[in-house]
Amino acid sequence: MPGNVESRSGAPRAATATRILEAARALMTEEGLLEVSLAEISRRARTNVALVSYYFGSREGLMLALAQADAARALRDLERLLGSDLCAAAKLEMHIKALVEAYYARPYLHRLLQKLLREGSAEVSRQIGDQFVAPVAQARRRIIAQGIADGEFRDVDARFVSLIIDGACAHLFSSAEGRRAVIGHGRLDRALVDNHARTVADLVTGSLRPQATSNPRAG
Repeated sequence: MPGNVESRSGAPRAATATRILEAARALMTEEGLLEVSLAEISRRARTNVALVSYYFGSREGLMLALAQADAARALRDLERLLGSDLCAAAKLEMHIKALVEAYYARPYLHRLLQKLLREGSAEVSRQIGDQFVAPVAQARRRIIAQGIADGEFRDVDARFVSLIIDGACAHLFSSAEGRRAVIGHGRLDRALVDNHARTVADLVTGSLRPQATSNPRAG
């Protein structure tokens, strides 16, 4: 963008792009919607729609950058967890709780990832799959393989366990109406989220333990 001071210095450019991302993040959280307009985002970021297009190319480019930024920290934490000396059950439990926490901190994140996967261009969908979905699934396979090798977990297909984890962690954040129908209210608060994370972690790790294979019935 010739003549614009932001095009001549990396720092102002980075600051403006960050401000746009933060504005999109705040509006999507406050409104509970993914479909906030570029005009709204621009006003919140104290910039203009042309600069949104300049930095991100399109609305889809902005949403991709937001998803990548929000997912990056979670992936770094997951990589550190994989390298720890914890047992497999502890790793899986911590991963599940961290995932629920990430969705609580960014209530739109799961819906955004799914929208980009389902409705994004082929390139954007591929990027989300390669950069987020595949690494997370691979990390879970490693944790479950560790648990099987150590005798903590029974032999299971980790691919389907991964799908179960995704569904269980994300459903709480799908909609206020869904929460109202199941829980009785649509609010998201710390106590509810912590209870959900603990319940999902207990159910998943408990079902993987060897004793879960036996199901004695009363005669």
